[in-house]
Amino acid sequence: MVTLLFAIGCSQKEEYRTVSTTEMALELDSLRAEAFKGTTFPYFTHNLLKKMELGVQGMPYTMKFSSWLDYVLVLLLKGENEKCIEIIDAFLKQNRFDTINKESLFFYKVKALAYLRKGEITNCIDNHSGQSCIMPIKGDGIHTVMEPVQNAIVIYEQLLAYDSMDYQSRWFLNLCHMAVDQYPSNVAPEYVIPVSAFASDTTFKAFPNMAMHLGVAVNNHAGGASLEDFNNDGLLDVFTTSYSLAEPSKLFINNGRGFDDVTESYGLNGMVGGLNNIHADFNNDGRTDIYIMRGAWLDENGAIPNSLLINEGGTFSDATKASGLYSKMPTGAVSVADFNQDGYLDLFVGNESSRVKRYPSQLYVNNQDGTFTEVSAQVGMELTAYVKAANWGDVNNDGLPDLFVSVYAGRNRLYLNEGGEDISSWKFKDISIQAGITAPSMSFTGWFWDYNQDGWQDIMVFGYDNSASYAIAGEVGKAYLGLEFKGELPRLYTNNQDNTFSDVAQEVGLQDLLYVMGGNYGDLNNDGFPDMYLGTGEFNIWASVPNKAYLNVRGEKMMDVTTAGEFGQIQKGHGVAFGDFDNDGDQDIYHQVGGAAESDVFHNMLFKNPGFDNNWISIDLEGVEANRSAIGAHIEVELEEEGANRVVHHWVNTGGSFGANALRAEIGLGQASKIESIKVTWPSKEKRIEILQTVEMNKMYHLKQGEGKLTAL
Repeated sequence: MVTLLFAIGCSQKEEYRTVSTTEMALELDSLRAEAFKGTTFPYFTHNLLKKMELGVQGMPYTMKFSSWLDYVLVLLLKGENEKCIEIIDAFLKQNRFDTINKESLFFYKVKALAYLRKGEITNCIDNHSGQSCIMPIKGDGIHTVMEPVQNAIVIYEQLLAYDSMDYQSRWFLNLCHMAVDQYPSNVAPEYVIPVSAFASDTTFKAFPNMAMHLGVAVNNHAGGASLEDFNNDGLLDVFTTSYSLAEPSKLFINNGRGFDDVTESYGLNGMVGGLNNIHADFNNDGRTDIYIMRGAWLDENGAIPNSLLINEGGTFSDATKASGLYSKMPTGAVSVADFNQDGYLDLFVGNESSRVKRYPSQLYVNNQDGTFTEVSAQVGMELTAYVKAANWGDVNNDGLPDLFVSVYAGRNRLYLNEGGEDISSWKFKDISIQAGITAPSMSFTGWFWDYNQDGWQDIMVFGYDNSASYAIAGEVGKAYLGLEFKGELPRLYTNNQDNTFSDVAQEVGLQDLLYVMGGNYGDLNNDGFPDMYLGTGEFNIWASVPNKAYLNVRGEKMMDVTTAGEFGQIQKGHGVAFGDFDNDGDQDIYHQVGGAAESDVFHNMLFKNPGFDNNWISIDLEGVEANRSAIGAHIEVELEEEGANRVVHHWVNTGGSFGANALRAEIGLGQASKIESIKVTWPSKEKRIEILQTVEMNKMYHLKQGEGKLTAL
């Protein structure tokens, strides 16, 4: 029984929060207050701006150009766009910079961007619509207050007159003309990015953004997203976080018509912060719990505890300290699996170690009593690196979960699970070099998936070279124009079935410059081949580039369907989660949108799948000897499709990194005429395989391990 605190706030609404949750909330609030005192905390500009104002106070504009440039840049990050423009105008006037030159160049660029940001805040945030900031901009996304962006256009034209090879300004010029419905007609021919550059590789249906209509268009900074049935009523709910310690996590319960914000009544008030989150049933009680990751990207300022939130049924309780998971390190990646097959979920916590401070990653084994023990050194998984993604999969189909770790500015890791009699003898082996998966060197979002549906899990990993983050928009602009660009390309490692992998990204058409901050995979058109949606951008304010969606064509080609699907949101993309929130058989997408700079907030999105007339099946697995969530289970659906047999493979997990899919298996079946059989390989030592026959398509089922039959829902 959990002790509850009952408190009456100024709203006169009851707040149900456990003692341990209240203690964590108070600690987080204290850390927030401490962070806001200083001037070095990344991305929080309030006190930094005060310091810079004192630094330039009384200083003539003609002195220390760099100090004045830093000052207006911070004004831009804070969102004080009008003041930023005012200061720049005074600077240009006093220095008699009537035209652009080497010394004034960046002041003009900041001024143009301040006008663009002012236009976006006025039109896309304050007067938000489902089409706001979706590129190519059209419909309700067109700005109604046009003056700010029209002012930006004038400056970008001046910048291009000064340097016609300025691809950053060229990109923003085209974007601005789109925003005021003047693209491509009013863009000078020598600077236009042709309409054809944004065309999708194939026809595809549009996914309307329904977040506002359904009540889940949270307006906040970068964070995580989970789609899961947290109250066991058969409908997928939404949990989302923001990295800022000043912004709350939010839980929305699906009521069948929309979503209700139940954050307060579920005892989650004060659970602020979290660049990422993941969900699973850690104590096998049949209710899905939540793990929040905090401190990522903040270096030595990121010594902030994560949270394990146990689902008590109608409320959540912070069990971080009681479980033994409490530590204060910057964490951006966590992955869950039962690596020792004892029926309880364990977790890998990937921390960000840098030159400033060393933060080793952690592997926690579940003690089956609500507590965990850290065993990374004991099992051969010691890792001190800048971890950006972590995912469990099964490289060699031996039933033991292996771990892929994406390392930023270092080599990626692949830990092969060699097993053991018990935890005292359990071992992992780093096979990353011989497996051939160490690249890219600037590595970020990644995951296991079976992209070609051959029954062997492959690895997807995206490069992210932000060593010149200011230049990202220009490099992406070059890519759209078919010009040579700088940046890390994605890697798609196909499984060679011998503990090695081969990169086939170029072969399948993945040659785009993708600055992926968050991403996940699911089946957009229910054809049985996993597709992907990618949240792109950069933590600075200069990288307004569209998020991307790719359709997997039978494991042979990845086709860009961004424009056709209306997925190209240009604000910072982060947590991505696939799940069928309306139980109509196809997967929708929830996308947590927003950046890190103080003004860089945006409304989250929920893309509604329009349907593609393919067949499907949805199976909610319940482990008995296996972990209750059945994470790691392998489902093989044998079909008859167009006169031939085919097998669709699905592994139960939350998918990619920076975002967590629903755990129930939502499987597309294409144009199958019937299901021949379903084989489930459970992640347990006993009762591992069940074969089911005479199964109808286009239905939702529940399967409890060992019962040998599906129960229709």
